[in-house]
Formats: sequence, structure tokens, C-alpha cells
Amino acid sequence: MGSTVKGALVALTVLWGACASVPATTSPPTEVDLGAVELTDLAGGSHSLAEYRGKVVLLDFWATWCAPCLESLPLYDRWQKELGDQGLVVVAASVDEEDAPVADFAVKYAPAVIVMRDREGRAADRLGLPKMPTAFLIGRDGRLIERHAGFDEAGAAALRDRIMSALATP
Repeated sequence: MGSTVKGALVALTVLWGACASVPATTSPPTEVDLGAVELTDLAGGSHSLAEYRGKVVLLDFWATWCAPCLESLPLYDRWQKELGDQGLVVVAASVDEEDAPVADFAVKYAPAVIVMRDREGRAADRLGLPKMPTAFLIGRDGRLIERHAGFDEAGAAALRDRIMSALATP
């Protein structure tokens, strides 16, 4: 096997590991400065998560190259459609470098969610993003309720339970 092929296989293995489906992890509740988390919409406009204060926010960091994101984004899209009128806002922040594949991916897999960009990874760095995908559940008061690194069915079920609890809290 040539060195180019070996290098490509190593790169794919590393990439898959960074994006692998793993059990969800949680973090203790901490304050999230919503005003400090800045994202860009697909038209280039700047937005702060503070715009969603009073809502339950599921902030999901994803990428078009992330295999588990093919499962998580459609699920979060269904949750947005089902629970949006109760106060859920799903914000899907892509860390991809190029805009075009992000828009196409979002239209196909998550048309109901708010798609944002974190091209330079500033918001991901500020929040200590451990891997792709990672979802942050933020309560109406701006407090971080839970962080889920990776994606699997059991973690998704637990996350939905936490969302339902957060939506029931005024």
C-alpha cells in the first residue's frame, strides 16, 4: 500500500474517531453567557444566543463530514417541529469551512432548525467543544442544563427527557 493511501486511511480513521457515536456525557449546570456566543447565519449576519433568552435552546455543533450528524440533525429537526410551539429553539451551528455544503445539508436533513455558522470555531472554543456532534441544552434562564458529546439513541432519549423538563419550567 502506498504512503498516500496509508495517509488517507489514517486521516479517515482520525476523522471518524473525532466524530464517533459515543454515549452522551453531561456537565454540571453552569452559567452560559449567551451574549458572548456569536454565530453567523448563512447570509453572513451576526447573531447572539441572547436573542433566544426565554426559550429552551438546543445548540448543536455539527459538520457535513460528521457521520453521526446524519442521525442527530434529522432527529433535532423533528423535535423542533414537535416542540417549537412550547418554546424549543434548535440552533444548528456548523463548523464547516465552506458555506455551500452547509446550506445543502441543512435543507436536506434539518429544514426546521435555525442553521448558523461557526467557521472559525470561536463559539465552539468558548464552550469547550469536545467532539462532533456536541449539543448544549440551555434553559430559558440562560443556564447550561446539559452537554451531550457524540450521539447515540440512549443519549438522545435522555436529552429529550431533559428538554421536556426544561420546557415545563417557566
